[in-house]
Amino acid sequence: MTTPTAAPNDRAAARERADVRVLAEGALTGLSAVVTGAGSGIGRAAVARLVELGATVTGIGRHEETLAGTREGLTRPDSYDYRVCDVRDTDAVTAALAEVADARGLGLLVNNAGGQFFAPAVDITPGGWRAVLDLNLTSVFHLTRAAYPYLARSHGSVINISLSGVERGGMGMAHSIAARAGVLGLTRTLALEWAADGIRLNCIGPGTVLTHALSDEASGHVLGKLVDRATPMKVPTPVEDVAELVAFLASPAGALMTGQLIQIDGGAHLGQGLHMLPEAYA
Repeated sequence: MTTPTAAPNDRAAARERADVRVLAEGALTGLSAVVTGAGSGIGRAAVARLVELGATVTGIGRHEETLAGTREGLTRPDSYDYRVCDVRDTDAVTAALAEVADARGLGLLVNNAGGQFFAPAVDITPGGWRAVLDLNLTSVFHLTRAAYPYLARSHGSVINISLSGVERGGMGMAHSIAARAGVLGLTRTLALEWAADGIRLNCIGPGTVLTHALSDEASGHVLGKLVDRATPMKVPTPVEDVAELVAFLASPAGALMTGQLIQIDGGAHLGQGLHMLPEAYA
Protein backbone atom coordinates (compact mmCIF):
# COMPACT_ATOMS: atom_id res chain seq x y z
CA MET A 1 0.00 0.00 0.00
CA THR A 2 1.38 3.40 -0.95
CA THR A 3 0.69 6.66 0.78
CA PRO A 4 -0.09 9.55 -1.55
CA THR A 5 2.31 12.47 -1.28
CA ALA A 6 1.12 15.98 -0.69
CA ALA A 7 1.10 18.37 -3.60
CA PRO A 8 3.74 21.11 -3.37
CA ASN A 9 1.15 23.75 -2.50
CA ASP A 10 -0.24 21.50 0.23
CA ARG A 11 3.24 21.06 1.67
CA ALA A 12 3.78 24.81 1.65
CA ALA A 13 0.46 25.42 3.39
CA ALA A 14 1.23 22.76 5.98
CA ARG A 15 4.60 24.32 6.69
CA GLU A 16 3.03 27.73 7.13
CA ARG A 17 0.49 26.33 9.59
CA ALA A 18 3.02 24.34 11.58
CA ASP A 19 4.83 25.69 14.62
CA VAL A 20 8.42 25.06 13.54
CA ARG A 21 9.96 26.46 16.70
CA VAL A 22 12.17 23.97 18.47
CA LEU A 23 13.72 25.91 21.35
CA ALA A 24 12.22 26.58 24.75
CA GLU A 25 11.25 30.08 25.80
CA GLY A 26 14.27 31.91 27.24
CA ALA A 27 16.76 29.48 25.66
CA LEU A 28 19.07 32.35 24.69
CA THR A 29 18.68 34.55 27.75
CA GLY A 30 21.90 36.42 28.44
CA LEU A 31 23.27 36.01 24.91
CA SER A 32 24.67 39.13 23.25
CA ALA A 33 24.55 38.85 19.45
CA VAL A 34 25.50 40.91 16.41
CA VAL A 35 23.68 40.32 13.12
CA THR A 36 24.85 41.93 9.89
CA GLY A 37 22.37 42.75 7.16
CA ALA A 38 19.75 43.07 9.89
CA GLY A 39 17.45 45.42 8.02
CA SER A 40 15.61 42.88 5.88
CA GLY A 41 15.12 39.26 4.91
CA ILE A 42 17.02 36.60 6.80
CA GLY A 43 18.80 39.16 8.97
CA ARG A 44 15.57 40.74 10.18
CA ALA A 45 14.01 37.33 10.85
CA ALA A 46 17.11 36.21 12.77
CA VAL A 47 16.98 39.31 14.96
CA ALA A 48 13.32 38.70 15.74
CA ARG A 49 13.84 35.07 16.75
CA LEU A 50 16.97 35.72 18.79
CA VAL A 51 15.26 38.53 20.69
CA GLU A 52 12.17 36.37 21.24
CA LEU A 53 14.35 33.70 22.84
CA GLY A 54 15.94 36.16 25.25
CA ALA A 55 19.02 37.46 23.45
CA THR A 56 20.13 41.06 23.19
CA VAL A 57 20.88 41.85 19.54
CA THR A 58 22.69 44.60 17.67
CA GLY A 59 21.95 44.88 13.97
CA ILE A 60 24.51 46.20 11.49
CA GLY A 61 23.63 47.53 8.06
CA ARG A 62 23.95 50.42 5.66
CA HIS A 63 20.47 51.93 5.92
CA GLU A 64 19.12 53.40 9.14
CA GLU A 65 15.51 53.29 7.97
CA THR A 66 15.49 49.53 7.42
CA LEU A 67 17.51 48.83 10.57
CA ALA A 68 15.06 50.88 12.60
CA GLY A 69 12.19 49.05 10.93
CA THR A 70 13.50 45.76 12.30
CA ARG A 71 12.46 46.89 15.78
CA GLU A 72 8.79 46.95 14.75
CA GLY A 73 6.98 43.87 15.95
CA LEU A 74 9.76 42.56 18.18
CA THR A 75 8.57 40.85 21.34
CA ARG A 76 11.18 42.77 23.35
CA PRO A 77 12.04 45.90 21.33
CA ASP A 78 14.33 47.24 24.07
CA SER A 79 16.61 44.25 23.47
CA TYR A 80 17.51 45.44 19.97
CA ASP A 81 19.67 48.30 18.79
CA TYR A 82 21.67 48.93 15.64
CA ARG A 83 24.75 50.52 14.14
CA VAL A 84 24.76 52.05 10.66
CA CYS A 85 27.88 51.07 8.73
CA ASP A 86 28.99 49.17 5.65
CA VAL A 87 30.48 45.76 6.48
CA ARG A 88 33.10 46.44 3.78
CA ASP A 89 34.40 49.38 5.86
CA THR A 90 36.72 47.34 8.09
CA ASP A 91 37.56 50.15 10.50
CA ALA A 92 33.95 51.25 11.01
CA VAL A 93 32.51 47.77 11.47
CA THR A 94 35.36 46.73 13.78
CA ALA A 95 34.75 49.81 15.92
CA ALA A 96 31.01 49.05 16.06
CA LEU A 97 31.71 45.47 17.09
CA ALA A 98 34.14 46.59 19.80
CA GLU A 99 31.62 49.09 21.14
CA VAL A 100 28.97 46.40 21.51
CA ALA A 101 31.33 43.80 22.93
CA ASP A 102 32.89 46.19 25.44
CA ALA A 103 29.44 47.21 26.66
CA ARG A 104 27.87 43.80 27.12
CA GLY A 105 30.14 41.11 25.71
CA LEU A 106 29.66 39.10 22.55
CA GLY A 107 28.44 35.52 22.31
CA LEU A 108 27.23 35.30 18.71
CA LEU A 109 28.17 36.84 15.37
CA VAL A 110 25.85 36.21 12.43
CA ASN A 111 27.50 37.18 9.13
CA ASN A 112 24.41 37.59 6.98
CA ALA A 113 25.09 40.70 4.86
CA GLY A 114 25.68 39.82 1.23
CA GLY A 115 24.63 40.33 -2.35
CA GLN A 116 25.49 39.66 -5.96
CA PHE A 117 24.30 40.15 -9.52
CA PHE A 118 23.83 37.71 -12.39
CA ALA A 119 26.41 37.89 -15.20
CA PRO A 120 28.53 35.50 -17.29
CA ALA A 121 32.12 35.40 -16.09
CA VAL A 122 33.45 37.15 -19.21
CA ASP A 123 31.27 40.17 -18.42
CA ILE A 124 32.31 40.54 -14.78
CA THR A 125 34.61 43.52 -14.51
CA PRO A 126 37.49 43.72 -12.02
CA GLY A 127 35.44 46.23 -10.07
CA GLY A 128 32.38 43.99 -10.05
CA TRP A 129 34.48 41.02 -8.93
CA ARG A 130 36.06 42.99 -6.08
CA ALA A 131 32.70 44.37 -4.96
CA VAL A 132 31.14 40.91 -4.61
CA LEU A 133 34.22 39.32 -3.04
CA ASP A 134 34.61 42.22 -0.61
CA LEU A 135 30.98 42.02 0.47
CA ASN A 136 30.56 38.26 0.67
CA LEU A 137 34.01 37.01 1.71
CA THR A 138 36.56 39.63 2.74
CA SER A 139 34.20 41.43 5.09
CA VAL A 140 33.31 38.10 6.72
CA PHE A 141 36.97 37.41 7.43
CA HIS A 142 37.69 40.85 8.89
CA LEU A 143 34.57 40.95 11.06
CA THR A 144 35.04 37.40 12.29
CA ARG A 145 38.70 38.06 13.03
CA ALA A 146 37.76 41.21 14.95
CA ALA A 147 35.24 39.21 16.98
CA TYR A 148 37.78 36.56 17.97
CA PRO A 149 38.96 37.93 21.36
CA TYR A 150 35.39 38.53 22.52
CA LEU A 151 34.16 35.13 21.35
CA ALA A 152 37.12 33.42 22.99
CA ARG A 153 36.14 35.09 26.24
CA SER A 154 32.52 33.95 25.99
CA HIS A 155 33.12 30.63 24.20
CA GLY A 156 30.75 31.99 21.60
CA SER A 157 29.95 31.11 18.01
CA VAL A 158 29.84 32.43 14.47
CA ILE A 159 27.13 31.61 11.93
CA ASN A 160 27.78 32.47 8.30
CA ILE A 161 24.82 32.69 5.93
CA SER A 162 25.87 31.36 2.53
CA LEU A 163 24.00 29.67 -0.36
CA SER A 164 22.97 26.09 -0.99
CA GLY A 165 24.69 24.10 -3.70
CA VAL A 166 27.86 26.22 -3.96
CA GLU A 167 30.03 23.09 -4.22
CA ARG A 168 28.64 22.46 -7.72
CA GLY A 169 29.22 25.93 -9.11
CA GLY A 170 26.58 28.06 -10.79
CA MET A 171 26.43 29.69 -14.21
CA GLY A 172 26.20 33.45 -14.04
CA MET A 173 27.47 33.49 -10.47
CA ALA A 174 31.27 33.05 -10.71
CA HIS A 175 32.00 35.90 -8.31
CA SER A 176 29.38 34.92 -5.73
CA ILE A 177 30.08 31.18 -5.87
CA ALA A 178 33.81 31.83 -5.42
CA ALA A 179 33.08 34.06 -2.43
CA ARG A 180 30.61 31.69 -0.78
CA ALA A 181 32.88 28.68 -1.30
CA GLY A 182 35.61 30.76 0.32
CA VAL A 183 33.36 31.42 3.30
CA LEU A 184 32.80 27.69 3.75
CA GLY A 185 36.56 27.06 3.61
CA LEU A 186 37.15 29.89 6.05
CA THR A 187 34.46 28.58 8.39
CA ARG A 188 35.94 25.10 8.50
CA THR A 189 39.50 26.36 8.88
CA LEU A 190 38.61 28.61 11.80
CA ALA A 191 36.50 25.83 13.33
CA LEU A 192 39.74 23.85 13.51
CA GLU A 193 41.96 26.71 14.65
CA TRP A 194 39.59 28.12 17.25
CA ALA A 195 38.11 24.92 18.71
CA ALA A 196 40.61 25.05 21.56
CA ASP A 197 39.23 28.50 22.42
CA GLY A 198 35.71 27.11 22.66
CA ILE A 199 34.53 28.97 19.56
CA ARG A 200 32.20 27.24 17.10
CA LEU A 201 31.69 28.29 13.48
CA ASN A 202 29.02 26.99 11.12
CA CYS A 203 27.49 27.83 7.74
CA ILE A 204 23.85 27.83 6.72
CA GLY A 205 23.05 27.37 3.03
CA PRO A 206 19.52 28.66 2.35
CA GLY A 207 17.78 27.83 -0.89
CA THR A 208 15.79 30.38 -2.86
CA VAL A 209 14.54 33.08 -0.51
CA LEU A 210 11.88 35.41 -1.90
CA THR A 211 11.50 38.58 0.14
CA HIS A 212 9.84 41.94 -0.24
CA ALA A 213 13.33 43.42 -0.53
CA LEU A 214 13.73 41.73 -3.92
CA SER A 215 13.18 44.71 -6.21
CA ASP A 216 14.92 43.48 -9.37
CA GLU A 217 12.08 42.07 -11.49
CA ALA A 218 14.41 40.11 -13.79
CA SER A 219 16.20 38.51 -10.85
CA GLY A 220 12.87 37.71 -9.23
CA HIS A 221 11.76 35.97 -12.41
CA VAL A 222 14.86 33.79 -12.42
CA LEU A 223 14.57 33.00 -8.72
CA GLY A 224 10.95 32.02 -9.22
CA LYS A 225 12.08 29.54 -11.86
CA LEU A 226 14.60 28.13 -9.40
CA VAL A 227 11.74 27.33 -7.06
CA ASP A 228 9.55 25.79 -9.75
CA ARG A 229 12.20 23.88 -11.70
CA ALA A 230 15.15 23.26 -9.44
CA THR A 231 13.74 22.80 -5.95
CA PRO A 232 12.40 19.26 -5.46
CA MET A 233 9.90 20.38 -2.82
CA LYS A 234 8.92 23.33 -5.06
CA VAL A 235 8.75 25.82 -2.21
CA PRO A 236 11.04 28.77 -1.43
CA THR A 237 13.03 28.86 1.79
CA PRO A 238 11.14 30.84 4.46
CA VAL A 239 13.32 33.31 6.33
CA GLU A 240 11.71 32.15 9.57
CA ASP A 241 13.08 28.64 9.04
CA VAL A 242 16.58 30.00 8.54
CA ALA A 243 16.18 32.13 11.66
CA GLU A 244 15.15 29.09 13.68
CA LEU A 245 18.27 27.27 12.53
CA VAL A 246 20.40 30.27 13.49
CA ALA A 247 18.90 30.16 16.97
CA PHE A 248 19.42 26.41 17.26
CA LEU A 249 23.10 26.62 16.29
CA ALA A 250 23.63 29.47 18.76
CA SER A 251 21.96 27.61 21.59
CA PRO A 252 23.30 24.91 23.93
CA ALA A 253 21.49 22.39 21.71
CA GLY A 254 24.12 23.03 19.04
CA ALA A 255 27.07 22.88 21.42
CA LEU A 256 28.89 20.11 19.53
CA MET A 257 28.22 21.41 16.04
CA THR A 258 31.12 23.19 14.35
CA GLY A 259 32.54 23.34 10.84
CA GLN A 260 29.18 22.36 9.37
CA LEU A 261 27.32 23.45 6.24
CA ILE A 262 23.60 22.93 6.81
CA GLN A 263 21.58 23.34 3.64
CA ILE A 264 17.98 24.38 4.25
CA ASP A 265 16.66 24.51 0.72
CA GLY A 266 13.83 22.08 0.03
CA GLY A 267 16.31 19.70 -1.58
CA ALA A 268 17.59 22.25 -4.10
CA HIS A 269 21.22 21.15 -3.63
CA LEU A 270 20.16 17.74 -4.96
CA GLY A 271 18.58 19.11 -8.13
CA GLN A 272 19.62 21.45 -10.95
CA GLY A 273 20.42 24.27 -8.57
CA LEU A 274 22.30 27.27 -9.90
CA HIS A 275 23.24 25.44 -13.10
CA MET A 276 20.04 26.71 -14.73
CA LEU A 277 20.97 30.35 -14.31
CA PRO A 278 22.02 31.08 -17.92
CA GLU A 279 18.38 32.23 -18.14
CA ALA A 280 19.39 35.12 -15.92
CA TYR A 281 21.34 36.78 -18.68
CA ALA A 282 20.04 35.12 -21.85
